[in-house]
Amino acid sequence: MFTQLRLTLRRLSQSPGFTIVAVLTLALGIGVNATMLGVVEALLFRGAPFPTRERLVRLVGQLRQGAIDQYSAVELDEIRAQSSAFESYVYLNRESVALAEPDRPAERIVGVNVSDGVFTTLGLTPFLGRAFTPEEFQPGRNQVVLLSHAFWQSRYGGDRAVLGRTLRLDGENVEIVGVMPPRFDYRKLWGGAAFWRPVNFTKDQRDWRDYRAFWFIGRLRTGTTPARAAAELATVAAAQQQQFPESYTGLRYRAIPLDEALTDPQSRQISWLLLALSGFVLLIACANLANLQLARATARLREFAIRAALGCSRRRLLAQQLLESVVLALIGGLVGLLVAIGLGRLIANRYSLGGEPLDLSFDGPVLLATILVALLAGILFGLAPAWFAARADVNSALKQQSRGSSAGRGHHRLRQALIVTEVGLALVLLAGAGIIHRGFSRLTERAPGWDVDRIIVGDLPVPERRIDTDDKRAVLFRQLQLRLATLPGVEQVAITSSLPIDSYNGDRQVLVEGQTAGDASLMPAAFHVMATAELFPALGIRLLEGRIYNPGLERGKQPGVVVINESLARRLWPQQSAVGRRLGSMDSGKAYWAEVVGVVRDVDSAIATRAPSTPYVVYKPLENEPWSYVRIVLRSPAPAGLAEAMRRAVAEVDPDLALASTATVREIAHWQQRELRLAAEILAWFAVLGLVLASVGLYGVIAHVVEQRRGEFGIRLALGAQPADVFRLVLGYGVRWACVGLVLGVAGSFVLGRLLGSWLPRLAHVDPLVLASVSGVLLVVALLACAIPARRATRADPLEVLRAE
Repeated sequence: MFTQLRLTLRRLSQSPGFTIVAVLTLALGIGVNATMLGVVEALLFRGAPFPTRERLVRLVGQLRQGAIDQYSAVELDEIRAQSSAFESYVYLNRESVALAEPDRPAERIVGVNVSDGVFTTLGLTPFLGRAFTPEEFQPGRNQVVLLSHAFWQSRYGGDRAVLGRTLRLDGENVEIVGVMPPRFDYRKLWGGAAFWRPVNFTKDQRDWRDYRAFWFIGRLRTGTTPARAAAELATVAAAQQQQFPESYTGLRYRAIPLDEALTDPQSRQISWLLLALSGFVLLIACANLANLQLARATARLREFAIRAALGCSRRRLLAQQLLESVVLALIGGLVGLLVAIGLGRLIANRYSLGGEPLDLSFDGPVLLATILVALLAGILFGLAPAWFAARADVNSALKQQSRGSSAGRGHHRLRQALIVTEVGLALVLLAGAGIIHRGFSRLTERAPGWDVDRIIVGDLPVPERRIDTDDKRAVLFRQLQLRLATLPGVEQVAITSSLPIDSYNGDRQVLVEGQTAGDASLMPAAFHVMATAELFPALGIRLLEGRIYNPGLERGKQPGVVVINESLARRLWPQQSAVGRRLGSMDSGKAYWAEVVGVVRDVDSAIATRAPSTPYVVYKPLENEPWSYVRIVLRSPAPAGLAEAMRRAVAEVDPDLALASTATVREIAHWQQRELRLAAEILAWFAVLGLVLASVGLYGVIAHVVEQRRGEFGIRLALGAQPADVFRLVLGYGVRWACVGLVLGVAGSFVLGRLLGSWLPRLAHVDPLVLASVSGVLLVVALLACAIPARRATRADPLEVLRAE
């Protein structure tokens, strides 16, 4: 075995040009595959760093109209009563708080409120200090925090004397009692949290059934399956449906393994897709190498025949040729790992988890998988040439000159298959990239019905413990509006609970007079937006009928007033005016009635790749229902320059407040689409690489055909054929099989387009213009790749050919 390996390495060193081209081609193909293997491992297979994590599950409720992935305190109490399948459990929610310290401006940090089962459920204890005591989960006793290891290092330099110090969070003093271990800083779960504190439900959270803000994570008892845990909660679901049919129609609970629950389904789908498409790049590279190996095998037919005549078995010839391919693949795999490390750094810096670069590692499972990919690639591109070499006919090969060795019918079929494969796979890659990029162009060009270019948005979490009543929040919002309106260049100031940039949020079912709350199937769900009246002129949302509400005139009026969008008006009162009608909104099982005073134009998200869960929107005065997390909207001709002024103005109104973020709508769109845009860029690079490899491979196949048929072309020219005839003959051969590849590639592109369309319905779908464009590009490239060797065929010297024959 070692003797054969040594001979193989010597043979490769005697053909440095071939070896370098083969290794570089394989390095590119295997490198992109190794990169995507690293991405898939990091996103989908790297589990949570908690002991026996396979027993950790997240509880999700499935409804007919959607899913419940967060729960209210009322719902958590009902679930806990039937939680015998869980050994322990924790409920948690993230919060953004203002950290104020002497001589420093207030800044936003993320924290997590956790219940008393956090340490037993996750199986970890503090690295420094102590855990929370049972007393600290009692109302008004939770003024303590545990810091994350990363925050402790960055803020306090790892000072162990930090215990006992006081932090001021949202205007409230809290004591640092411990630091969690580094492995607890799991960004998929905590989102880069700086601290944890005991949960204390506010009055709204305790009393409001629809105040869904908490995750439920449980540790299953030994031997209990997720399905069994979900089945035990069927009684809870049945009771909730019976008591509140309009809120829990079709409810069933699912216990999803934590690792699966923490992975975004879209990221999972896109990651697998990119891994599969990176395999297309490798297949094109393998087709190139198969052609090179076939050319080498054809040139060495006399050598193989002589060795066979001297007693070398076909099996041994096959093994020797296959060993050469495998050695090339392994060397290419090693170089490919270097390519993967470089590509991985580029991707990791563009794709973040919780604000940190994605941690891509190319050791362990990824390294093993890369080696297996290299071995499979070597077998894939080496098997057919080795098989042809081992089956060489001794008598005919010895009678022929080595240069003039002719290929049999099997060689011709293999060459045709190589052309079809390379062109078809390259077209699928080009079409996929074209479909995604065309989709982003449509998304950018689409008119959403509101002004996306003159808006800057500031997210403001309001501390519920300190500003704890609706009246206090309403006063704060009015003060903020008055102060922000004085900023230079500001045309409008509005405050709202959500914006159409992310398809709004906060849907509730609505009903009209004559319906009862039990008619759940007849009640459409509508987004409920709490907004000041200035939202409509600020966003440029056009009034179609009636008027905008005026809280100053209508304060305390019963019933309240609302504005609805035109789609909801048509749904509830077709062919009639909606103004003056009464609309009921379901909340915690009760209907709250209001008068419709206006109808506004429908608006669409500027960036969403999926249709919203409902097209209906109800706008309510924020003053009547002031939420504790709002978005401040400023309209200005130059919105990007207002970020710092917004922060200062908020601090002037309340020094303990700080905006969580400020960004223009275009910046928000870019941020929210960053992962998809990165995937589109990766796919575009795959397409470019596939196009280059396919063009080189097609050139190589046709050049090989010309070399093998050089004698035939010389004879044709000697018998009176014109060079143009030979040129058309060679060109037609290559283009004919390239067109077969195009046809198969178009079919594959339709499949890929349908798949992308099912995942990203508003972004990707099969576009005939895209298919025609990329097919045209690939056809032009194929013509050029065939034209060069075809031109060489016309230069065959008839006298030299006849002399050789």
